[in-house]
Amino acid sequence: MPYRAMVSTELAKLFGVLSHRMRIRIIEELRHEDLAVNSLKEMLGSTHAAVSQQLAVLRNSRLVVERREGRNVFYHLRNPELAAWLMDGVKFISPDPDEVKIMMLAIQKTKTAWSDEPTKSKKVKSTSSATKKKTPTQSRKK
Repeated sequence: MPYRAMVSTELAKLFGVLSHRMRIRIIEELRHEDLAVNSLKEMLGSTHAAVSQQLAVLRNSRLVVERREGRNVFYHLRNPELAAWLMDGVKFISPDPDEVKIMMLAIQKTKTAWSDEPTKSKKVKSTSSATKKKTPTQSRKK
């Protein structure tokens, strides 16, 4: 059984590394081509420091490898199947079609109910002000 514990520990580490949205985005951007930090920075709309920091985590976890060309450093996935595997994970976060139908029906019913309410409150307000009796003090002021 120690092998199960060891594998579970390693998988938990991997999931920990993948638990950051920027790291997931970096993996997806590196799916098709090697990229430099500046390119990733532009694609992610982030700072150079933030991208470099996340690349360091991916590099230390052996998920990303760097390649130098002169002064430029390009990053690529050590195992490109990782990006495909992440995309396969999308099915686990996609809503169930039946749940979507129920939610859309609930939204529509709520919109209908809420759109009817202002009309009812206007009638109540006008009725309540018309039936309000003037006090003797209010009559004298006019």
